Amino acid sequence: MKKRLALLTALSMVMLGATNVQAQNLLTNGTLDATYDQEIVPAFFLPKPANWINVGSRSISGPYEDEMSSEPWAGPAPTPVTTGGIAGDDWAVFFKPFSGNVTDGAATGHLYQDVPATPGLRYKLTGWAGAEANFLAQGAEIALEFLDGGGVVVGGQVVNLLPTLTVDNGLNFDYKQYTASAVAPAAAVSVRSRASMIGATANPAGGGQAYVVDDFVLTAVPEPATLGLLGLGLVGLTVIRRRK
Repeated sequence: MKKRLALLTALSMVMLGATNVQAQNLLTNGTLDATYDQEIVPAFFLPKPANWINVGSRSISGPYEDEMSSEPWAGPAPTPVTTGGIAGDDWAVFFKPFSGNVTDGAATGHLYQDVPATPGLRYKLTGWAGAEANFLAQGAEIALEFLDGGGVVVGGQVVNLLPTLTVDNGLNFDYKQYTASAVAPAAAVSVRSRASMIGATANPAGGGQAYVVDDFVLTAVPEPATLGLLGLGLVGLTVIRRRK
């Protein structure tokens, strides 16, 4: 009887934990407010988001560091107002499409953070993205990706932002909130939250070309079927206890 009661308690805690984890942001510095100074060229530094990895390359000249920077002007409403940055500012990340050019080639930049994954859980990534009217690129993405032990992508969801990114909604940078969601497969070891600018170049027309992202939240909850099985287990144990 004691063993059954212990199991009943354990299952209850699992279900309660599944409910609580839904509200927990698994990302560190998901607001992008915390920054550090990264050296772009000798003796020249730009702020980048702490706890995130940023990777930049151009199709001709190769890897480079000036594909993005953290900026306080990129974090206004409608994104959540957070003030964890320098001097209490609300920071966001500004991708630089105009860093792509004829000499160096089109610019691609990725911003991502990996956290451990649990197979069978459904992960959901939400984040804000916006762009000025003259943003010019072959792709813009927010992605939730599962990686195996060798760093190979084994599942997830990639959201193509281009169809809606510059649609005017009357808000700063035409910011919109996007969501990617997927269940971690059996081979998943980590889950990656990613925002990307792909194949970007300076727009010959000039004008505003900023591509900005802000306020990412990654959560994980068991699939409904899993919760259902746990619930059936609790009911069964309760019935057994009453019969005893």
